[in-house]
Amino acid sequence: MAQAARGTSGAGPLSALDDLLTAEGVRDLAARMVTDDLVVLPVRHHSPACAWHVGEQVRLRRPSVVLVEGPRSFDALVPLLVHPEAGMPLAVYTWFVRKAPGARPGDPVERGGAFYPFCDYSPELVALRTAAELGIESRFVDLELAELAVVSTGSTTDGVQSLLDEHVFWRSRTLRALADRLGCRDDEDLWELLFEAAPVAFEEHQAAMTAYCLLARRDESEASLEAEGTLAREAEMAWHVRRALRARQPGDGPVLVVLGGLHAVVMPDLVRGRKAPARPRVRTARTTTESALVRSTFDQLERLNGYAAGMTSPGWHQRWWTHLRAGAERPRVDATREALQAVAHELRRRHRVHVPTPDVVASVGQAIRLAELRRRPAPLRSDLLDAVTSTLVKGEGDAEGARVQRAVRRVLTGDTVGVLPPGAGSPPLVADARARLKRARLKPDATDPQVARLDLYRRPAHRETSRLLHGLRYLDVAFARVDRGPDFVRGRRTELMQEQWTYRWTPDTEAGLVEASLLGGTLDEAVREKFAREVGRVASPDAPHDAEGAVGLLALACVLGLHDRAEQATAVVRAGLAADESFPRVAGATAQLGLIWEAREPLEAHRLGDLASVLQDAFARALYLGRDPEGSASDPQQTVQGLVALRDLLAAESGAALDADLFWSVVSAHLTHPTSALLRGAATGLLWSAGRADDHALAAAAGGHLGGAVPPPEAVGFVTGLVTTAREAAWQSPALVTALDDTVRAWDDDTFVEHLPHLRLAFASMTPRETDRLAGQVAVLHGLTPGAGLELTAELPTAADDDLRRFADASALVADLLRRDGLARWV
Repeated sequence: MAQAARGTSGAGPLSALDDLLTAEGVRDLAARMVTDDLVVLPVRHHSPACAWHVGEQVRLRRPSVVLVEGPRSFDALVPLLVHPEAGMPLAVYTWFVRKAPGARPGDPVERGGAFYPFCDYSPELVALRTAAELGIESRFVDLELAELAVVSTGSTTDGVQSLLDEHVFWRSRTLRALADRLGCRDDEDLWELLFEAAPVAFEEHQAAMTAYCLLARRDESEASLEAEGTLAREAEMAWHVRRALRARQPGDGPVLVVLGGLHAVVMPDLVRGRKAPARPRVRTARTTTESALVRSTFDQLERLNGYAAGMTSPGWHQRWWTHLRAGAERPRVDATREALQAVAHELRRRHRVHVPTPDVVASVGQAIRLAELRRRPAPLRSDLLDAVTSTLVKGEGDAEGARVQRAVRRVLTGDTVGVLPPGAGSPPLVADARARLKRARLKPDATDPQVARLDLYRRPAHRETSRLLHGLRYLDVAFARVDRGPDFVRGRRTELMQEQWTYRWTPDTEAGLVEASLLGGTLDEAVREKFAREVGRVASPDAPHDAEGAVGLLALACVLGLHDRAEQATAVVRAGLAADESFPRVAGATAQLGLIWEAREPLEAHRLGDLASVLQDAFARALYLGRDPEGSASDPQQTVQGLVALRDLLAAESGAALDADLFWSVVSAHLTHPTSALLRGAATGLLWSAGRADDHALAAAAGGHLGGAVPPPEAVGFVTGLVTTAREAAWQSPALVTALDDTVRAWDDDTFVEHLPHLRLAFASMTPRETDRLAGQVAVLHGLTPGAGLELTAELPTAADDDLRRFADASALVADLLRRDGLARWV
């Protein structure tokens, strides 16, 4: 390993470690980590091999105290973690709220949160359980999350995070070079090969762990370790170790410390060195920190581990751990066999794929032989994956292979759900959500999916329930989905008067609520905090100008019941309207404001005091942007949609107070648009549908465009615009139909063929019934009865007999070749 390190990393940023990166130096450090009074055990989080040695060493050495990496406040949760009824996986979720100096109620606060997950084979949990079994005190010795937020430059508020961060291993250049040298695919493959593939004696395991962690640490710089808070955390943990050593009495066992390997390899020097670091002084005034034990699942553990917070594939490692603890002679072979049997069962049950038992037997043998061929002591996960691909994927790789890979992923991840012990309680947000749901007469304790139908217009209580469910969705909590109902934020299906929801409380619901706890201790607090952040993001000077998005935020405030925050959203809307220079977006935003006004009952829009004023301003801004056809830089089709949206707004009750004449003057300006026939046609259709243009003007404009010398796309573009804004003209205006028919009949074959694709697109938006009505009009022009069958005849050239025989022979030959290639179903 030392040679590999020197070959890829040179002197390295932590040159003080260079002297240790020899076989003698590694063994010397490993020996200093295990003494009569101090035992430091380096681990990787969620490693069965490390967990096994931790448990054995606690039993063997009977320490005076067991110290574990993790926030100090977790000590209160140790009795729950080691409770006999606690079923893993569980996780501790910790969060903090920090107020700024002089902050008043309602002012923004800093929040942060993170998970600390546990499973049966977590070395930290094994240490706690074994200590409890032997009656030995155990304590956590790390900085609190709020303190870590102060000493590090990283964020503790963005998304799902884990306190068990092991990114230093997968970003290590040296370990990556070692993985390449040993034929491993990635850092996890390397880890399995070096530590999990076969049990070894403790001394050998300790020396190998020491070398592995030294190599990873050697690739880190002092600056990065300080910026991430690693050095401060290690100073804190070293202080607790020194205190425990001072508290030892004669005859006591050693102080046993379980730490992530990155920290463990420097702990002897930090504890016994002449320049031991002082305990960090971290100011956390006006900060509230809380922690709670919550249920977890292997799927959630897999996602957390995907953030470099431990080893992935928890279902795979659980099988290996179970067989290891049971004393199996070949635990990894047994785990491989069991996993492949589970994959076959998954394919049969969930994917309806026939998997013969001999294929399963063959896959087990293939995994074992691959491990032997690769000179591995036992199958690794990569051997299992390769065996599956070579024995269970029978059909096309894209389809069949995808199904098999999904089954494998599900088996290796596992579906185990944790069980909280008695007395664990619930985080405040989880408890508040359950109480709110019960007050709304919903059933969070039901085991089967439930249906809720809500009358948004006539039942105020149903509107409150709707806001509750929308709030949970807004927080990304997996609890309920809308099967049917209006979408006021996007302006869809607003004619519907009821919502139908399907809901069910699951472990994912709890996980989502726990993650949302960093936003607040109640649903109202969390929803308000997230909405305030979104308002701040949209109002940021760096945010793109989007009037529609701003109006959507106002609609969202109403949907969530945040009418008291609507003033903030309204200010964002006014700013968005003033800054956005896109006519289509501003027109769409204006139409959305009209929909909010129309939905006064379900959205309680009457509580938005200046909605009418905002609508007036938006309408004026849209007309200002749309009044200059030559200056419009928008896509013509989007401009047409904006004009249609404003036309529909004027026809609705919400548009009664708007100045229609201003709108029609803008539309008339587009009649002479210099570059877009689509806009000219759309404007003509709008004016005709409003009675501001007669049939003859309509027919003359259409005939003029189609009969001119302009290219087909532009010529037919007029018809496309016309059909977009006044499709009814196609069967209600005989003059238009006659003009179109006369023009088409006057074309020669080449002209007709050139225009045909564009004509098809022009009428593609019409429904079959509308197309039939138009065909009836054309039929009458040609003296035919509408709806009667039309007999079309044409003379087809007659092929010679010899040609027909050659065609038949060629077809037979192609069919034979397809059958030979296994493609008979193509024939």
